[in-house]
Amino acid sequence: MPAARPVPPAVSSEEWEFLEWNVLKPSRSSSVCITCQHFRYEVGRHCVTLLTCPIHQGLIPQGEHLTRRCSQWVPRQEVAVGWCSEGG
Repeated sequence: MPAARPVPPAVSSEEWEFLEWNVLKPSRSSSVCITCQHFRYEVGRHCVTLLTCPIHQGLIPQGEHLTRRCSQWVPRQEVAVGWCSEGG
């Protein structure tokens, strides 16, 4: 199955809604949101950290990124390829 690619957002991630309760499933492994290739975080205009998923175009509730994952989890490219893939 090919990896999902994020769609450029039509609105700022600050305006996204939180993910639905059934999108993220509990995970007892290292396969959680924070280790996903698509996981992003940024600081909003009120200096609050926003945890985002560009695949679902939604905000991840604080703390959920450490213990949950979705069905489209993909390992980070640095882990799969290495930090300097062109160096061989």
